[in-house]
Amino acid sequence: MAEVILEILAGLGTFFIGMKLLSAYLKEAAGDRVRRIAGRVARRPALTALLGLGAGAVTQSTNAVTAAAAGLATAEIITIRQAFPLIACANIGTSVLVFLAAANLHHAILAATALCGLLFFLDYDQSKRWRAPVGAFLALVLIVSGLELVTLAARTLRTVPAIQDLVVSLSGSLLGAFAVGALLTPVVQTAKTVSAIVAALADGGMIAPVDAMMAVIGANLTSAVNVAFMTARVSPTGRALAIYQAVLKAVGTLMVLPFLLLLAALKTPELNAYLTANAAMSVAVVYLLTQVSAYAGTLVFEARLERFIHRVVGAAETDHHSKPRFISMEALRDPATATILAFREHLAALARLPSHLDAVREGGGGEAKESLALANRTGSILKATDEFLQLLAAETTDDSLRTRVGSLQRLNSLAVSLQEQAQELASIATADGERDPEIALRLSAMVESAHLLLDAFVEFTQAPDGAGREMLSALTGDRADVMEGVRRAVMSAGGTSRAGQRELFDACMCFERLIWILKRYTLICDEPGSPYAIERIEEAAAR
Repeated sequence: MAEVILEILAGLGTFFIGMKLLSAYLKEAAGDRVRRIAGRVARRPALTALLGLGAGAVTQSTNAVTAAAAGLATAEIITIRQAFPLIACANIGTSVLVFLAAANLHHAILAATALCGLLFFLDYDQSKRWRAPVGAFLALVLIVSGLELVTLAARTLRTVPAIQDLVVSLSGSLLGAFAVGALLTPVVQTAKTVSAIVAALADGGMIAPVDAMMAVIGANLTSAVNVAFMTARVSPTGRALAIYQAVLKAVGTLMVLPFLLLLAALKTPELNAYLTANAAMSVAVVYLLTQVSAYAGTLVFEARLERFIHRVVGAAETDHHSKPRFISMEALRDPATATILAFREHLAALARLPSHLDAVREGGGGEAKESLALANRTGSILKATDEFLQLLAAETTDDSLRTRVGSLQRLNSLAVSLQEQAQELASIATADGERDPEIALRLSAMVESAHLLLDAFVEFTQAPDGAGREMLSALTGDRADVMEGVRRAVMSAGGTSRAGQRELFDACMCFERLIWILKRYTLICDEPGSPYAIERIEEAAAR
């Protein structure tokens, strides 16, 4: 008996190794592709649902799909409502693994193992193109091999008299089976994993079919609690989708539970014989039914659910001006999505730059101090984005993505300098004390010009190929002669204090640096690896 128990443990070990490898390799192969496709089909719920089914079946990780959806929603590529079918159908797609556990694949496993060995012998696992698919194939072979080993060992163990007595004594304990599934889920992390294991054990006769189904329900409900704990510290969008995932699990459990209780109450010989003969497949069907019921059930009150989630998450959100809105440390797990989020954070900070001079233009005072405080917060966000990009550069292994991150780092560094120059100009214009009328007039004109420049710049960043580019190019033309003329005019004016002249010189230097930064920024935007250039390519491909 000890040898059989070791075989079961070895089968479980092989299964867990395969699950870990499958998640890693398939996220590497398909994660970025899912993100790009989701952004294109988000406005078509039917296509989004199909994408969710495919993503769940391929990646076998609803956490990965949820993380990708959260990244897209945070970057405002899709809305939270548009992410719902993607996540719900990904849950349905994961049922592929449970059906594989239920099927008799002995000869297919032997052939797949031989093919996998041949691929590794031919060094396909070393190929950049084939590494992820071959690794995922190996993982799949390990998963089904482990589950087959568990099933065969369970069938042998089932013949031991002591085990037969134990199975009979435990049979029909629905609450106990529910508790087993619920307690196993925090250990193995996912309901589909628990379902695959109990399907194999039911096929081997170690667990009664109805008890195995109850374990699936227990695992499904507890996975909702898992999601809540895992996302306690993530971004507001991540929390919103985690709440949706938790509601899905709870609704699926509540809808299928009465059916299982009815099934357990019937206990007809014909039904028991059928379930025993098709134990593993029955468990797989219940898992699938739970996921489908969850999506169908939440569709009825989806609009109300969205409003509820917004209220719950919105109550915890703080002012977007005081801290980064898009970037977060968990986003670094997916470098492609993290790059998009960093770019969105960068653009959001740039959009606030003209407002830093609004109060200065209107006469200063308390509103000017408020404007300067906003400028300080914007500067902090840009610097936080810079630190995030440094971490992202260290995590990125893809050459094209590394180029894009490097370009964004240079753009963000220029944005930091741009914010500092705008803030310094505002500080000069709102300095305390008496000021010569001529100096005050010149400074006011310079602030107005700087505001116009920043407005044109923001318009350019939102639509690089639009009219904003022409206006920005005209405004940042060669102004050396103009600025020199301003300085000479002030110096030649009578009654101008040295302090006033110093202020004007400092303001002129700020203005000239501001123009230089804007010119440099537009040049980097046109480079092939810049985020702006990549967006043009992706938009053209989408059309």
